[in-house]
Amino acid sequence: MADYRFALEKGALKHACPACKKVRFVRYVDTATGEHVDDVVGRCDREDSCGYHLRPSEYFSRKGIKPTGTAIRAREAVEQREPSFIDPSILQATLAQYNSNNFCRWLCSIFGQQQAFELTATYRIGTSKHWPGATIFWQIDQHHNIRSGKIMLYNPQTGKRIRHPFNHITWVHKALNIQPYHLNQCLFGEHLPTADPKKPVAIVESEKTAIIAAGFIPDYLWLATAGKGNLNKEKLKPLNHRHVKLYPDLGACEKWQTIAASLPNVTVSTILEQRATPADRTQGLDLADYLLDVHNPPL
Repeated sequence: MADYRFALEKGALKHACPACKKVRFVRYVDTATGEHVDDVVGRCDREDSCGYHLRPSEYFSRKGIKPTGTAIRAREAVEQREPSFIDPSILQATLAQYNSNNFCRWLCSIFGQQQAFELTATYRIGTSKHWPGATIFWQIDQHHNIRSGKIMLYNPQTGKRIRHPFNHITWVHKALNIQPYHLNQCLFGEHLPTADPKKPVAIVESEKTAIIAAGFIPDYLWLATAGKGNLNKEKLKPLNHRHVKLYPDLGACEKWQTIAASLPNVTVSTILEQRATPADRTQGLDLADYLLDVHNPPL
């Protein structure tokens, strides 16, 4: 079983390591479902002093699950489960209090109030009370079902995510303790192409980047994978009849090109790879970083 189907969870609170017991442990998630593989499957970031790292492939091997048999069937069964949805009234209640929404306040400083509000309405950005000033990026699929909403906290002056003393990111269904809940993510902005069938579609990694790009380059419908490991053929199915251009972050181009290679309607932009300096690559910049840089005019 190849580990590419699984990825270390991003943006989550770290857990107690099964080996050293320090709260430095990051679990693996199944990128198709967003669910943890198991509480003991992950990596301790105390590499020198602990070094605990149990990969999904090792875990399934210990369980006696063969990569070509039960494991694949089990994953397919998970993927075929009906996704859970959030009640639309919950989303509707969050479309307010933008003066206290850090991300929306920052968006106003970039585009001005009118355009910022238009972008907010287009993507149906919500405000959360989970953390004061927090933002909700709702995932609404092509049928306008609400898959869930990602809650994140930003600095209202810089537009950067708040990562200290911990990474402020969670999901609406977790914050509301909705159980059981089967999270099956869709593309952020997946609902947009149904309203505008002629515009070409562009896909980036982060929700923030999609919104910023939409403000600077409105000739495209900008969607986001909401995670580098979330791009796959299944999530691109709703766009089978559209021309799609991918704009991977620096360092992700090769992986996204591999996915796009078998899809006739999908191409990959290499403009960031062409323009990047060594410092840019070290920082892992994305399209939004270039669009916001006054020394690099919009692409």
